[in-house]
Amino acid sequence: MEGEEEDVRTSTSYGTKTVWQRFKVVAAGPLMNYALALALFIIIAFSFGVYGSRIDYIAENSNEYKAGMRTGDKIISVNGEKAYIWEDIFYEIVNPDNTYYTVEYQRDGQIRQAKINNNYRKVVGIATDIVDGKATTTVSPSEVTSPAYKAGIKDGDKVVSVNDVPVATWEELTSQVENTPDGKPVKVTVDRSGELIDFSIEPQTQISVKFNTKLEKSFITAISSSAYKTVYYIELMFKTISRLVTGKLGSDALGGPVMVISMVGEAAESGILSLLNLAAFISINLGFMNLLPIPALDGSKLVFLIVEAVRGKAIPIEKEGYIHFIGFVVLIGFMIFITYKDILRLFRI
Repeated sequence: MEGEEEDVRTSTSYGTKTVWQRFKVVAAGPLMNYALALALFIIIAFSFGVYGSRIDYIAENSNEYKAGMRTGDKIISVNGEKAYIWEDIFYEIVNPDNTYYTVEYQRDGQIRQAKINNNYRKVVGIATDIVDGKATTTVSPSEVTSPAYKAGIKDGDKVVSVNDVPVATWEELTSQVENTPDGKPVKVTVDRSGELIDFSIEPQTQISVKFNTKLEKSFITAISSSAYKTVYYIELMFKTISRLVTGKLGSDALGGPVMVISMVGEAAESGILSLLNLAAFISINLGFMNLLPIPALDGSKLVFLIVEAVRGKAIPIEKEGYIHFIGFVVLIGFMIFITYKDILRLFRI
């Protein structure tokens, strides 16, 4: 914009506007990323529906069933937090800090309560390939930090046996993984282009939710679920940054342009719903990253405007431009590094 990076003083230039006017202009871009994500989530909710809080299926071997919950029960709250949609329920239950959760649910107009121990399952970190709406034993690593990825499992590998027991369905595959004795690795045999390859994979223990809820298409659930997802992913960005700073996450958890292209391709193969969800997630990522107080990003420009408001005068535009230039060089270097990591990951080097 005129007057943003040079000292131009006209009635229409950026530099002659008030601090508040410039603040709104700079913040508008990242906020529109959030608005786009919210709009996409709303489109998804109205087009495909939203999983609400009424139980549609519950496994008879689950702790929930043993505690008395049944199909048709409406979940009111989990751990004291009101539950309107599936995400409200799911993210409270899978909180790794808890070994149990308390639930309040309604049946025939009566409110009931239960304290339920978490269900656990063993996983090796693979995702199934969906064909004609059915899960198959053709798999891919669920993420680059998964045990399966580290062991060497690749996209398109077909699992033929687990612990030397032949498997023909996804259900048989997951059942054999869960039945692996504690303390022992899972032996996974895959067919890769006609060659049988064995992998020894250390399983992870994961909280399992053994019930699901009914699909709804009401106006309230559509709006509430869309707002919830937007806020949730913003909070997830804060948690991710915190884990990166504290070293709980390594650089392998980061992805650049190469990974994004790969993710878009996979989402496109899964259908329009996955593609819209990914578009919303990327938009939230862009908005969040752009608001970080890093020179050259909008977040740092907002910091300069706050400093100007406190000082009563602006920092010289030449000095501000120099700081942004240094930040730009650092960001480009970081992007090159992440792209390099993406390429190594792509070729498993």
